[in-house]
Amino acid sequence: MVSWSDGEESTHYPTSSDDSMNNTYDSDFCGLADDGEEPVLCKCGFVAAKFVAWGGCNTGRRYLACEGQQEGEKCSYMHWVDPVWPDSLMKAMGKLCEMFEEAKQGRMNDALDNVEKKFDFEDQIKKLNQDLKKAQDEVEKEVKEKQVTFALKAKAEQALMAATAEIQEKMTTEATTVNMHKYLLVKAEKERDKYMEEKRKLQSIVSDLLKEKEGYRVKFKKIKEIVEI
Repeated sequence: MVSWSDGEESTHYPTSSDDSMNNTYDSDFCGLADDGEEPVLCKCGFVAAKFVAWGGCNTGRRYLACEGQQEGEKCSYMHWVDPVWPDSLMKAMGKLCEMFEEAKQGRMNDALDNVEKKFDFEDQIKKLNQDLKKAQDEVEKEVKEKQVTFALKAKAEQALMAATAEIQEKMTTEATTVNMHKYLLVKAEKERDKYMEEKRKLQSIVSDLLKEKEGYRVKFKKIKEIVEI
């Protein structure tokens, strides 16, 4: 059982409202100071609470202080349960706390560095995503342009094929027309040759008839002369 008369009520040591001293949890010394012969009351009239100091030369010392039960406000009551540590122990505690704070600050700095690196990585990732999006947009644009080009090319090829087919059809028609002209020309030439041959025959017949007529005329003339004698 703890005697609350041990130690001292301090006016020159840090109080429970002093920010320079923190507390640590100790399962052997926690809760309210109501397990002694008489409960210990703070200046507010409430039962004081048990605390264990953490930080600085008083690290590990137990004390009683106001818990702030009156609308969350704490009074200045504080009573050390443990006596003041020996000077060598206080120096060691102070050094350990300095080392702890340095290590804590180092971890905080490392954490900040990690946070900065994380932000840097996030910025790099964001930039990479932006570059990737830009590249994807460019590729998509190029694909669309190629698709349009292919469509125009296909349309042009179809038009070229249609024009080629039309030209071939015209050429075939013209060739047919030329062949027809040639056929008609050959036929006309044959008809002309036939007519010329018939003309020559008629001319020969006419010539023969004229010759016969002249012969008949001569004969008639001789007959007439004979008759007149």
